[in-house]
Amino acid sequence: MKKTINAGIGKRSFVIDEDAYARLDTFLNHFRARVNVADKKEVMEDLEERIAELFSAETAGGKTVVDMTLVNKVIAEIGMPDGTDEFASSGATASAADAPEAKGSKKLFRNPDDKVLGGVCSGLAAYFDTDTVLIRVLFVALLICGTAGFWAYLIFWIVTPVAKTPTDKCVMRGLAPTMENLAKYSNYSK
Repeated sequence: MKKTINAGIGKRSFVIDEDAYARLDTFLNHFRARVNVADKKEVMEDLEERIAELFSAETAGGKTVVDMTLVNKVIAEIGMPDGTDEFASSGATASAADAPEAKGSKKLFRNPDDKVLGGVCSGLAAYFDTDTVLIRVLFVALLICGTAGFWAYLIFWIVTPVAKTPTDKCVMRGLAPTMENLAKYSNYSK
């Protein structure tokens, strides 16, 4: 019989084995030590939210307790912020070195980091993996030819959400939201 702990991770509650909890706690402490950005608290909150998402996805199928296998799988998927695979070699199911290369699904967002007006053009450029200037020239040409450019831009501005979190910024570019990728976009403006 194993002891279990009720743990709050990413504003969600999970039942986790005691040994799995110890491993996750060690991972979080090592991760916190390796994060070299000004706002470590925000990065750690994003990390916990991502861990909670992964745990929720795995425990949705009737599994009620987070065990060592699941913790190792999540640690391998997330990886360390500097790209090392320190925890992958000790029993994880996948290599953390492979995780940053994994492509995620893309979603259209407005890009607040490279905006002139609303970030629509830079968001479209990130989504279609093209140059922002090309999209901006296209909108200006549509505006000169008639009002289609204005209305299209206005509709995109209203309908498209802003990429506020590092996870949104990774998804906008089609990157997997691993910690190495999240660290690239952790210094965003609020």
